[in-house]
Amino acid sequence: MAVSSAQYTITTTPTKIYLGDGATTVHLHSATGSCYLGGSDVTTSTGFRIDNGDKLTIDTHEDAIWCVSAGSNTVYSLVITK
Repeated sequence: MAVSSAQYTITTTPTKIYLGDGATTVHLHSATGSCYLGGSDVTTSTGFRIDNGDKLTIDTHEDAIWCVSAGSNTVYSLVITK
């Protein structure tokens, strides 16, 4: 089992926060504000919103995950691959 973690500064430009390498589980934590998840075309109007302090777990995800915010926020990720 491989485990990797990262911290991302999310701004108004979509940022790839997960490469889409077929991980078993992806854990995300929005640490400093709201951000929006989606594909490479994600916006603050179309993305799935996670608020400050929210934690999200996605199981068996194969596609890249992108994130954007209305300001500057921090998102942490933990990726577990079997």
